Amino acid sequence: MAWNQTACKRWRLVAAGVLVAAVTALALAWTSYNVIHTVNGQSEYYQVHDYYAEDQVMLAADPAQGWTQGILAGPDTPLYGVRLYFSSLDRVVHGTLYVDLLDESGQRLTGAALDMTEILGLDFQGIVFEQPVFPEKDATRYTLHIYYAPATEEDVLGLVYGTGPMPEEAELDENQIPLVLDPDAAISANAANPAFPLEGGTVQPEGGATAAMQYITNYSGNIGLWLCVPVAVILFAAVLGAWWLIFWKKASAPACVAYAVAALGLGWALITPPMAGPDEYTHLAGAYSMASRMMGQSGVQVDYDDWGREVYTLPMRECDAPYMRDRSGEIGVFGYKQILDHPGGFGNSGQLIKEVEVVAPANPQAVQYLPQALGILLARLIGLGFYPMLLMGRLFSVAAYTALAALAVRVAPRGSKEIFGAAALLPMGLSLAGSFSADTMVLGMAFLFTALCFVGMTEKKPVGLARQVALLILAALLAPAKAIYLGMVALVFPMKAENLGGKLRSRVFKALVCAAALIGWLAANGSTMAYMLRSVDTERIQLAIPPALILAAACWVAWYKLHHKRWFKWAALGACGLILLAGGTTVLWVLANSGQTLTPEEMAAGIQPNGESIYTFSIGYMLSQPSQTIKLLTNTVVDQLPVYLQGLVGALPGEPIVHKLSLSWSLTILLLLIPVCASVRQNEQPVRLTRPVRWVMGLVTASVVLLMVAAALIWTPINATTVFGIQGRYLLPVLPMFLLLLGEQGAFCTRRDVSRGIRAASVFVSAAAALESFALFCGA
Repeated sequence: MAWNQTACKRWRLVAAGVLVAAVTALALAWTSYNVIHTVNGQSEYYQVHDYYAEDQVMLAADPAQGWTQGILAGPDTPLYGVRLYFSSLDRVVHGTLYVDLLDESGQRLTGAALDMTEILGLDFQGIVFEQPVFPEKDATRYTLHIYYAPATEEDVLGLVYGTGPMPEEAELDENQIPLVLDPDAAISANAANPAFPLEGGTVQPEGGATAAMQYITNYSGNIGLWLCVPVAVILFAAVLGAWWLIFWKKASAPACVAYAVAALGLGWALITPPMAGPDEYTHLAGAYSMASRMMGQSGVQVDYDDWGREVYTLPMRECDAPYMRDRSGEIGVFGYKQILDHPGGFGNSGQLIKEVEVVAPANPQAVQYLPQALGILLARLIGLGFYPMLLMGRLFSVAAYTALAALAVRVAPRGSKEIFGAAALLPMGLSLAGSFSADTMVLGMAFLFTALCFVGMTEKKPVGLARQVALLILAALLAPAKAIYLGMVALVFPMKAENLGGKLRSRVFKALVCAAALIGWLAANGSTMAYMLRSVDTERIQLAIPPALILAAACWVAWYKLHHKRWFKWAALGACGLILLAGGTTVLWVLANSGQTLTPEEMAAGIQPNGESIYTFSIGYMLSQPSQTIKLLTNTVVDQLPVYLQGLVGALPGEPIVHKLSLSWSLTILLLLIPVCASVRQNEQPVRLTRPVRWVMGLVTASVVLLMVAAALIWTPINATTVFGIQGRYLLPVLPMFLLLLGEQGAFCTRRDVSRGIRAASVFVSAAAALESFALFCGA
């Protein structure tokens, strides 16, 4: 009987595995089918000759001889084909159209054939060559030979052209290509360009003629399969491997999370187009600069232009410089195709002989760039080109995030492991890990710091020296890495003194942790704090500091001598309350009366062409204008809360400000529900947090929110309707704390252990989000 039950369970597992594999394969196949049909055959083009009239149609004197059209192209103008404006004379024409590209000697370089039935009405028709042509020098001259073989004598084809001199609104670029300066004039203008002669028609207009024409400068071809296969293989392996570990092998939570994070992170490294992650171009510059300094080379250089503005230049290898950007990378099929066009193999020189102007990196020496910098360093040592180097940096980032997330799950107490695992497996963290981002290390360190502190709060076992050193290092790195997470250091206060070696050692340890965090925070964010306090009368506050310190010292001495007296305890408590009330009132009065006062004329003069004011919020301005600040914050919550929730879980792939992609709300709701379900306790599980711990966690979460809002407000114009710069992903590091607090409410409990189901759901839904993001990137 026992053997039969065991066999039955195994067969049920096998059936479940087959079902998971079938559903996953079906989802991948359906998405791949849609992606392939979306991206294949796409082209990019730009106008070459846009001065024409639709009623001017040139027929060929002899269809077999057709027309010849001269064209010019430069080294930065690859020719995948051309778009010509044909007229089928209001009927369906049958036959075959041929277009040959000839060099200056008349030799055929490439060409194309087209079924004439595809030419309907009066419109531009794309003609893609058999092989693209890449001109080697400026103003390379070619000739288009356009001819056709009609099925009958009635199948006649014409070309739309322009005649006469170009209008004054046009000018020629370096390749003698007319540039349209007035779009309205281009619609009605009718002109010929001597550099583009059109010949072979039944009538040759006086002054020459030029066909309406566009260059196809990029063509996707059949790239869809190349894009879908590696993504499909990785996501299939992520889902099936996670299912096998969770349900078949019954592996531990850290092992399951490590595998899932690594596999899905690798998928995101391939899914996110180059420099399409949040501010990835500036983080790439920071990591590249750090790698250069590790190799003893020059990093980011700062100079000043004629107006005194800072200009940042980054010395780069010759193979990297052409692809470095100062803005977010493009998405869509051509965002991926650039990788296949420039594979960048081995053997590239490591000398930094090019200088590229970049946006100022946040901090090119910050520790959060260390994994990506090590990846770049290795890629440069073995001579990889730009895009393999980019992938190598992303893979090192995934490895670092995987290690920190798995370590956080491992050290977390039983009953809370699923909370950290669900938070780590959200697409937001995985997509950041799969790109160049300063938040990858910050997020991993925050998870680990929270888990280590949580162990010291809840378990009755010593926190060893190694863990204490880890907490000290994490506090010293986490606070300066991102200013808004300074309050997280307060998580060490509820840690039990007996776990830290007694009261004295506990106090010393907590003081060291706070000092390390505060010193690092001030060193990294001192200039930002000075900017926030720019309108505050700090002199009056500085005058109050010495008396406050003297009073504090006197209170401490009195407490040391008289703390055993009961009456003194109540008196001291009352005195402290009065001191805090008086000090707080004084500081608030100083701040509120230090705000910048602007007259209506100054307000009007400070409006920029885009409608935003040059004046931004400061602490003094917020306290002196409380009604305006409250209205701004209220509008922000009402208008942007759904966007913040999407950003928290990763439902806005890529750079949300630039790309504006969004996952379906059904998937977004699932991504929100899974971490909530992970916070639910079992009936018999004891309460994880005492009341003081809950208060500390709540205050820490509130401090992160307040610091985030304050940091965003200092860049928000005073006439804005919502706060600038807040993103939901900034709250991801404190999500485990919020989930721990939510689970303590006891509103919902489970009768049995559902941890494996939560783990599997996290992986499956995260993989679905990655798959939909891939489809959105490709279809953009």
